[in-house]
Amino acid sequence: MAGGDRFATTYSAGNIHHPSRPFFNDIPSPALVNRRVRCVRQACFLANVQASLKLRQRFANLNIQTVLADLLDAAQDLAKLIAASALTGAALGSVAGLFLGGVGAAPGAVTGGMFGLKVGTWIVGVMGLAALAEDITKGLPPVLDAYAQGIRTAWNGPREQSSSLLGNFSDDGNAAWFAASMVADAHENLIILVLSAMAAYLARGAGNASVLASQMRDSKRGGRIAQWMLNHEERLKQHPDLKPREQQRGLPHQRSPELEPQRDKETRKGKANPETMPLHHVDCFKADRLPEFKVSEFERQLGGQEGGLNALTVEEFLENVANPVARNGKIARDARRRLEEVLIERFFESFFQEMTGPAARKMATIKAKNTMANLAALHNPDLSAGGKDAISDFGDRQVNSTIGPQWKTKIEKLKGAAEQVSPHLRKSTTLNVKLTRC
Repeated sequence: MAGGDRFATTYSAGNIHHPSRPFFNDIPSPALVNRRVRCVRQACFLANVQASLKLRQRFANLNIQTVLADLLDAAQDLAKLIAASALTGAALGSVAGLFLGGVGAAPGAVTGGMFGLKVGTWIVGVMGLAALAEDITKGLPPVLDAYAQGIRTAWNGPREQSSSLLGNFSDDGNAAWFAASMVADAHENLIILVLSAMAAYLARGAGNASVLASQMRDSKRGGRIAQWMLNHEERLKQHPDLKPREQQRGLPHQRSPELEPQRDKETRKGKANPETMPLHHVDCFKADRLPEFKVSEFERQLGGQEGGLNALTVEEFLENVANPVARNGKIARDARRRLEEVLIERFFESFFQEMTGPAARKMATIKAKNTMANLAALHNPDLSAGGKDAISDFGDRQVNSTIGPQWKTKIEKLKGAAEQVSPHLRKSTTLNVKLTRC
């Protein structure tokens, strides 16, 4: 197949190029195409839920919930453009328009070597961020690749029909969930890219917040974001996750000795920066007993645990390890109930296109319960690793059960590394750990 069926992403000079391996496999039946379209839509819907949870937690001090809908709408539109670009001009081109509903003006033919540049131009256009175009476009290639991987997983999940009605849709739900985690990561990285470019512009000194806000107000999705930026300008510039890469945790950051407070000098050697402890590599986690298709989910959950750990101060971590929080089953049950309700409504929309209301509701409930049976409520980090009893995400149950028990042999070394931080600095110093798969 040619044209839009091909969506392999390779990079050159900061632009995304298409053209090697097939995005889609053999030509599917019309019924399978419809299920695949629904699977991609479900993955994008679930990705919004997952990304929203993670971003609310990550940027709680910025009151990001007031503009999260606008940011995620832009991210969702980008996912639609990538899905549609893979279909445009191919044998499946007749369904490409299904992904573009509500997007508005797409960036022309979004295939070929200029894809990254055109999409970057589209993003800054809908949000009024022309002043940030260079920084955003430069960081787009890995984000676009993540979207492509997620959409490919969702599209190729459903298979041709079997004799069992539930069997026809069992692959769909699993594929939608795994794809959703990939698309959610892409959403999160895209939004962080935009906010980082915004923070860098404001921090350079030449950046005028009022001028940028004025440009954003004239755009499709930038109005509320502009006012939010003005309200949180200083916090945006200071947020650790929005600083240039060389200033983030785990990467070397040089600081003038004459500007460094005296009390920080004792911990300067080997530190990533004065607000984090020296980087500690936790012994690797084994995933050898998992099927290959769950490795990406394993790495995603490890990333969630790493992010949760690095959000803790040394004092919080040591206190939580010394006095582990007791698990409250009601917290997890309530979180599971809320997610199941969301899944039922979403699956109902799909089934209702093919059957009566009561039958669609019954099938949606069965499918939601089957999906939930394979999901675990996630603590980031695990309670045994100093986490709090709060549900920050959901993920594959088998993967979660593989990671959790391995903390028993790793926590003492991490505790020892944290205890190396001077007691009077522990309250203001965050962890700085790296979790990896063996």
